[in-house]
Parts: sequence; structure tokens; C-alpha cells
Amino acid sequence: MDKEEKATAEKTEDKVFKRAEAYVRARFNESLDPIYLFHNYAFSEEIADKIVDLAEEADLDEALTKKLRLAALFYPLGYTKGHKKFAERSAAELLAFAKEEGFDAEDAASWITAAPAATAQSPFEVRLLHDAAWSWLGRKRYDRRSNLLQLEREAVEGKVGDPVKFGKEMQDFLLKFNYLTDVGKEEFDSRRRKNVSKQQSNNYKIQQKEVKAKTGKNFGRGIDTMYRTAFRNHINLSRIADDKANMMISINTIILSILIAVSGAGLSFFEELFFEDPEFLAPIIILLISSLTAVIFAVFSARPKVTEYRIKKRKLLESKEASLLYFGNFLKLEKSDFIKYMSKMKMDQDSLYDDLGRDLYDLGQVLHRKYLLLTISYNTFIGGLALAVIIFLTVYIFNLTSFN
Repeated sequence: MDKEEKATAEKTEDKVFKRAEAYVRARFNESLDPIYLFHNYAFSEEIADKIVDLAEEADLDEALTKKLRLAALFYPLGYTKGHKKFAERSAAELLAFAKEEGFDAEDAASWITAAPAATAQSPFEVRLLHDAAWSWLGRKRYDRRSNLLQLEREAVEGKVGDPVKFGKEMQDFLLKFNYLTDVGKEEFDSRRRKNVSKQQSNNYKIQQKEVKAKTGKNFGRGIDTMYRTAFRNHINLSRIADDKANMMISINTIILSILIAVSGAGLSFFEELFFEDPEFLAPIIILLISSLTAVIFAVFSARPKVTEYRIKKRKLLESKEASLLYFGNFLKLEKSDFIKYMSKMKMDQDSLYDDLGRDLYDLGQVLHRKYLLLTISYNTFIGGLALAVIIFLTVYIFNLTSFN
């Protein structure tokens, strides 16, 4: 083939590749779901450019380089119909295009099909296509590509993924990944090792960020402040309830003491009162009973209450009902088991806040009981006192009217 024929052939091949670029771009624009942020036409161009660089480093002839470039361009096209078996669809797209253009692409299609599962024993062209497709693992823009891959995976799965889990998966993948050609290793492996270290550092930052998000520290003190305020409010309310109960106990015990002392010291007076004006005993008895009842309920309110769950000791650590931050529960455990549990809580933020929530709920239950008993005590005292005064005034006025 003379120079003129060779130049004509090269121009024809260039025109074919330009039409292939237009074909692939059009197919991506028409059929690719927008959720594929990673596997798109930009990725196709990137692979095609990288495989040319690798082919030049490997001193491949120009014809083979162009075939590899064409295969690389079509390689991600199968993602237009999903990620499963994309390589088979990509190869079929290349064969359909080649048939329209009138050239043979069987070998290039076979490279595409074999590249996802390439091994060290695969043909050189397959291994080179594999290395070009994974070249982003060994490049400076790895972070950007990794973020796009994470967003794409979340969109495909239809749920927000765990960034910590994804980061660990990427770190493990980078550690175990191996480029299959010498030129691929020389070009990308050094940077891949740096990216492993970078991914490990990123994982730590992501984990810290997730902890801050879960604990509300991204918004200041957040959740910690909420729990601290809730516990403080409950403790203050418990103290107020105890103070009110003590006040009721003091007032009513004074009333009871006076009534008992007076009735004991003036026994003859009460005997005369009982026979002459027995109706005057009614307010005294009502006041005595109401004061005694108020004292009883106030004492019940102030009495210490230890919330306990009837859960067997061996099941207490796995229980989702009882809070082991409360002494009434964790004293059932051995000291060593409790220390292990607390160590686990320091590393598991979700379980820690769940336990705090259970503890807060149990504290609320105790507080509810305190105020219920205290309400009964106050109502009994006020009701009895008011009833005794009303009856006394009624009897007094009635007797005064009758006397006149």
C-alpha cells in the first residue's frame, strides 16, 4: 500500500470513528437514564483516550490501537438498559454499528464482552481494555469519580446509602485491585496505592461527619443538648414533686397532731360535745380523715421508686426494653459485663441514644406516677378542708338560728 492509499485509509478510519462518536453520544442522550452519573458518554470518552495512551506505551500498531479505541468507546454503552449484562449489550451495539458501516468488529466485540471478567490469562487486548476502564482508580480525580459512583449507586437502588459502608467497600476494592498489563501498572498503580491511603483518610473523615450528624453536632450541640435538657427538666420536675409532697406531709401531720392532741387532752369536752351537739364532730372527723388520706398519698408520691423489668439476666444485654444506664437494671449484671456494654455504647451512637431514650421514658413514667399521687393528695386535702369548713359553718349557723 503506497502513501496515498494509506492516507486515504486513515481518513476513512477517522471518519468512521467520528461517526462512532456521534452514534454513541446519540444513544446515550436518547436512552441513558439520568441517574447514571458515572457510566455515561464522558466515561466512554475517558476510556477511549486512556486506551490510546496505553496502546502507545505498549508499542501496538496503529490499526490495533484504533480497534481498541473503538471498543473502548462502546464499552459503557450497555448501561443505557441497566447495569446488568451491560458488556453483552455494548458488544451488540458495536456489531450493529459495524454492520451499518460495512466493516468487521467481531474481535472488538469479543474484547468488550470479556473485559469485565478479565484475568491475568486473558488476551492482551482484553486486559488492556480492562485497565483502561479502571484507570480512574489510579488517577488524581479518583475522589470525584468515586463520589459520582456512590450517587449513581444510591439512585439505582432507590435509597440513600451508608457513606461509611461505601467508603470501606471502596478501600477494600482498591487494596485488592490489580492492573493486568505492565503498561497499566506502570501508568496507574502508583497512584492507586496513594488513593488507598487517601480513601482510608476519607473514611475516617466520613465516619466523623456521620457521628456529628447523628449526634446533632452539625447544628451546634444538637441532640446532646436535647437529651441533656430533657433529663434536667425531668429531674427538676421530680425535685419539685418531692418538695410539694414534703409540704403536704408537713401541713397535714401538723393538723393531725393538733387534732389528736386536742382530742386527747380535752376528752371530757368531746364527750359533752358528742352528747349535746354531735353534729359538730362531723367537720372534725372529715378534716381528720382528709388530712390522713392526703398524708398517705403524699408519702407514696415521695417514696423512692425503682423501675425494674422482669427480664432474665442473660437476656438483659440484648433487651430493647430496659435501659442499662439505670442502676435498677445494670446492677443485675456482673461488673465486667457492664463495662463491656459501656465500651460498646461508646462506639455505637444509635444504640447509645436508643438507651438514653428508654431511660428518659422510664424516668417519665416515674414522674407521671409521682404527680398523679400528688394531685390526689392535694385534691383530698383541699376537698376535705373545704368540706369541713362548710359543714362547720352550716352547723354553727343552724344552731345559732335555733338558739335565737
